[in-house]
Formats: sequence, C-alpha cells, structure tokens
Amino acid sequence: MDDPTLLVRRLITELRDDLSEAGRELRNRSAWDLQCPVVIIDARTDPNRVVRTSVRGITGAIATSNVIDDPLMRCFLERFREVGADEALDEFLQGSEGERFAELWEVYSDEADQQGLAVWSHNDAAKFVLKSKTCFNDGQLACVAITSGDHPEAHDVLTFSVDACWLS
Repeated sequence: MDDPTLLVRRLITELRDDLSEAGRELRNRSAWDLQCPVVIIDARTDPNRVVRTSVRGITGAIATSNVIDDPLMRCFLERFREVGADEALDEFLQGSEGERFAELWEVYSDEADQQGLAVWSHNDAAKFVLKSKTCFNDGQLACVAITSGDHPEAHDVLTFSVDACWLS
C-alpha cells in the first residue's frame, strides 16, 4: 500500500465535493448519536466510490465478519497475503489446528456468500463507532477508506477524519 497519510490526503482532496454533504449534515447536528453521518470510500475502484451512511449503518455498508478477529484466522489471512489462497488454505486445513480452522473457515465462507468478503471485524466496526463520537466532538467527519492490498484479493482499511467546516 502507498503511504497511508499521502493516500488519505489524496482521497480527501479528490473527493471533497462527495464528502461535503455529509460534512454539512454533521455540522447541523447538535449531539452525536447513531444517526450521525459517516463516509465510506472504496478506493479499490476507479473512480473511487463514496458511500454516505450513518454510524448505525456502518456494518450494513461494509462487509463485517464475526471470525476474522480470531487469532487463527488472523494468522491465516497473513499467510494468505504471503503465499496466496490455495497454499495458505491447504497449510491451515492440514495443520495442527486444522479442525478448528475448518470450523472458522466454514463461518467465514458462509459470511462471504451472504455479504461478500469481509473487510473488517465487528470489533473494528465498534472501534470506529467510538472514533466517530470523538470525531463529532472535534467537529470532524469520521471516514473509512478501503484500499487495495499488496495481493490481488487483499485489501487494507484506513480510518481517518476530515474537518466538517472545511468540507462545507
């Protein structure tokens, strides 16, 4: 992935007009709640896709997993980035924790069938909700950018905020 700071700056500059409505809506709110606007940028597409949603809607707008926070799945995903899906899957299914991994993989696969490949975990989403509250208190619009990873099927997730006054 490119330098995250430079990438965020580029996205903010390029997408300012697309972010401005959410910034105006945020400025017009007197208190933070689950209906506060947040923005998701899918930077894996050209042109980048901007989705405005609420704090409450974040897990419906971004594919979220119940199992990718499990340490075994985290190890698998790291290995996947190193050697690819087929080799990593064979290693983990044949490994010492193969049975446990198979159960996790089944849940992960079911999630992918229902909502697409997970971008982040429910724990990540909960952290973002807390971040959005802090951002609101600072007059900032909370944003998530999903970027391409270093492997064709991989991605990275960046969370950041933008001054709502600057946007509007």
